[in-house]
Amino acid sequence: MDNRRGGDGGGKVTATTTTTTLLSLLRAKSECSAEAEEKVEWVRSQLVGRGAEFDTPFGRRPLVYADHTASGRSLRYVEDYVLKHVLPFYGNTHTEDSYVGSWTTRMARRAASYIKRCMGAGACDALLFCGSGATAAVKRLQEAMGVAAPPGPLRERAAALLRPEERWVVFVGPYEHHSNLLSWRRSLADVVEVGAGDDGLLDLAALRTALRDPAHADRPMLGSFSACSNVTGVLTDTRAVARLLHQHGAFACFDFAASGPYVEIDMRSGEMDGYDAVFLSPHKFVGGPGTPGILLMNRSLYRLSSQPPTTCGGGTVAYVNGLSEADTVYHGDVEEREDAGTPPIVGKVRAALTFWVKERVGRGGAVALRERVYADTAMRWLVGNPNVKVLGNVATKRLPIFSFLVFPGGGGDDDTTTPPRRRLALHGRFVAKLLNDLFGVQARGGCACAGPYGHALLGVDDDLSLRIRAAVVRGYHGVKPGWTRVSFAYYLSGDEFRYVLAAIDFVAAHGHSFLPLYAFDWATGNWSFRRAALKHQFMTHELLHHHNLGSSATSSDTDDDGGEVRTTRTRTAADRAAGDVSADTFEGYLESARRIARSLPDTYDDRPAAVSVPEGVDPDIVLFRV
Repeated sequence: MDNRRGGDGGGKVTATTTTTTLLSLLRAKSECSAEAEEKVEWVRSQLVGRGAEFDTPFGRRPLVYADHTASGRSLRYVEDYVLKHVLPFYGNTHTEDSYVGSWTTRMARRAASYIKRCMGAGACDALLFCGSGATAAVKRLQEAMGVAAPPGPLRERAAALLRPEERWVVFVGPYEHHSNLLSWRRSLADVVEVGAGDDGLLDLAALRTALRDPAHADRPMLGSFSACSNVTGVLTDTRAVARLLHQHGAFACFDFAASGPYVEIDMRSGEMDGYDAVFLSPHKFVGGPGTPGILLMNRSLYRLSSQPPTTCGGGTVAYVNGLSEADTVYHGDVEEREDAGTPPIVGKVRAALTFWVKERVGRGGAVALRERVYADTAMRWLVGNPNVKVLGNVATKRLPIFSFLVFPGGGGDDDTTTPPRRRLALHGRFVAKLLNDLFGVQARGGCACAGPYGHALLGVDDDLSLRIRAAVVRGYHGVKPGWTRVSFAYYLSGDEFRYVLAAIDFVAAHGHSFLPLYAFDWATGNWSFRRAALKHQFMTHELLHHHNLGSSATSSDTDDDGGEVRTTRTRTAADRAAGDVSADTFEGYLESARRIARSLPDTYDDRPAAVSVPEGVDPDIVLFRV
């Protein structure tokens, strides 16, 4: 197979292409302060799960995390702090009379104050902690604005009661996460979706035209845009967007869920390029698992001051009697009246600690350098592979977040010589499954909760979209198109970074050969390993005898029914104690994968599909190889 790193695919993790580029990282490190490098190493040393291993169908593999955009990793420092300084003195808030109540109340207040300072909040800004990440933060803003709609048919009734000048107009962008799109669609606002320009970024000219639309005159307006795509990593010029919105009298709100852990967030409330609201998912920060969502908003967006809060309950009231609901007196401060019930106390402290880690490490020096080099190197590596198509604008500035398709045997969009069937990509979740099973690499397959953006990236037109929808309604969720996503955090080691790229290379070269070893569930989209496939005599002979996988470098075993062959690189106790996996060990896993691939028939052109398309699914809507 034609592959720029050789027909074997998955070249050594010390491949010249990557090593040469990473030399710039090593040279530049000497220019960074030793203190900055020590801080990055400190983060690595604190990672919970560093050196962890797990069992796969092909043996035991190291857990190599490349799904940072979905969620960050826990830190021992954060867990130890909570264990030593929070939980021993934990009590419910809303009291100063007991030691634990007073201590916990102060801790929660200090946590909120620290986060506000880190985000550049002013006296006119309110910080609210909101359940499940940025999704809950967006919904809380809608509730605070008074545009959240009741469920079901009541929404249409409520909307019909609004006068035109009372109904908000909300502008959203081309690469919104579902959390910043679907709830707006279900609100009492009119949603205007602004598309992308020729460069794949938010079309500012189109936004300007929409803001000036006479139909929106004399109506309250708000822009709610993603600061960074969680699919492609492309960045929005939030300052330029904020200026444009403010020039036309609209509020400027931004979803920093994807980029929040890696970029500076400075509200600058009241300034032309400032933000009026920010949505955040601290669980995506390093150290962040277990934290609630965050909404930092200008108090001018809070339209319930003379009304009950979004959630009524304990902690929100100053006085309640049994005579009349009208006698209830709610707290006047937004943050207090919007903190109903027992708040996420430990989650607040965890969130503050994640910001402390972010501030301690800093945004310059080693952190910025690593992110830039990882982003540039990964882009060159992936774009240079004829079997890989990187989605989105490959030339613009982005965070090291990459979504891609794997086309067996080449066959990119510009390939007119390849039969259409060969231009079908491997299923995004199948690629993620192989990265997991063969290499321990944690990636993500699917549409990354960005369906409309995915339609644009994959060229799914309206007709095809509706046909796919019809199949989904019939229960065939597996037909949904998607991709595979990896992301590289600054605290990823150079060896891990190279290993992930080499693993992608291998799957790009040989992934199709593994299709017969997996079963596809058309109802769920899940791929599961077929143990029976490895009972094939040829496979067993090739793995256990011809390639001598039972050597001292690896261990091999077969499960009780003879169905599972394992090829496991043995790690020593010293390896596990050190935490990091060595480059030589990574190379051992790659070599094991190559041996397995060589034992599989590579007859892609003539091989029938490993999985048949159900009668209820139109084969023309299946955009991936099975």
